[in-house]
Formats: sequence, structure tokens, C-alpha cells
Amino acid sequence: MRIRTLALTAFAVSGLVIGAAGQAGAATGGVLTVGSAGGTNVNVGDVLTGPISSDFLFTTSSGTIDCSTGAFSASATANGSAPGTATESITQLHADPSSCSSTIGGTTSVVSVELNGNATGTVTDGTSPTLAVTGLDEQVTLGTILGGNVTCDYGNNASGDAAINGSLTNSNNGISFATQNVALLSGSGLCPSSGTFAGAVGPITDTTQSAGLVFVN
Repeated sequence: MRIRTLALTAFAVSGLVIGAAGQAGAATGGVLTVGSAGGTNVNVGDVLTGPISSDFLFTTSSGTIDCSTGAFSASATANGSAPGTATESITQLHADPSSCSSTIGGTTSVVSVELNGNATGTVTDGTSPTLAVTGLDEQVTLGTILGGNVTCDYGNNASGDAAINGSLTNSNNGISFATQNVALLSGSGLCPSSGTFAGAVGPITDTTQSAGLVFVN
């Protein structure tokens, strides 16, 4: 009995040591962390997601497209030490058509709003952390008064296009965009030639790490 008790005690102690070592070994100090500022690092390959938290609003001289629900998703591709940068491959920037409306002349409805290929997001930390989005091609399909659909692609994937900049905050773990210029990448004459984009997503969570909230350091 004494031998068995000693064996169990040794096993329990070794488990505690391994557990403590595992916690101590969790990487910290990255630009993006999970659970708290300065918490466990977001790892390369982690999936980051969040819902629309403030209407996606595309404003043009021909009218507006307004969507109130949808989702953002990205995969972390690098997470440097703070202060520094982290990068993401943005895989989804989706709006639910049922939550969208269009006042653009000649259109009757919003059929779909989806990312056409991945975009790149670069997080820069500091006192006013930002997410700079490049290579964006957001495909908007609209129903028309003629009964068919028209597809308009907007973004900044052409050479020389400025980044679309969002502000990051740990107060709600979100990303907000205010009056960012977007260009018409492709589409018919019914598509406005340019416009501005505003909206917000959050809270952003790391679904790979038990849906923990994501912080920027």
C-alpha cells in the first residue's frame, strides 16, 4: 500500500511540474495575444473571426449600400514581437444579403457581398494600433430593375492603391473603419466608379484557442 501511495504521489507531483512548465512555456510578447493584453500569443495559422458590429456602409454619388450583419475571418500568417507588426490572410468579409439594402440608382436589392480571393491585413501596434488592408476585392452583386443582376468589385488590389485602414481597440476587441476610399475594380456602367467604406467588426476571437478574445499590444 505504501509503495502504491508513493507512486501516486510522485505521479501527481510530476503532473504539476509538467503543467507549470507548459504554462511557463506558452509564448507571450507578440503583437497579437489571446485572453488579455500580454497574454498567450496568437499562433501562425490561428483562425480569427468576428461579426459585423457596426453597419458596413458603402457610400457613392449614386446612392448607398448598407449591411448590418455578417462576418470577418482571417488566418494569422505572422505575429512579431511587440512593438512590431503582425499579418493576416483575410479569408472572409461577408455581409448577409437579408440585412442589406441599396439605394443605388437602377438597383432593387443586394444579392451577395463576398470577398473575391484573400486580402492581406497588416497590424501595426502602438498607441493607436491599426489594421491596413491591401489586395482587397469585395464582390457586390445587386439585383436590378431589369430583373437581372449586376456584379461590382470594389477594393484596392490595383498597383498604387492606398491601404484601407482600420483602427484596433482592446476596449471591445474590435476593428473599425471610417470613411476609407475604395475603387471600382470591375463591373458594368451601372456600378458607381468609386466610393467610401465605413463599418466595424468585433469582438475578434481566436477560434483556434478556445474562442479567446484577441488583444493588440
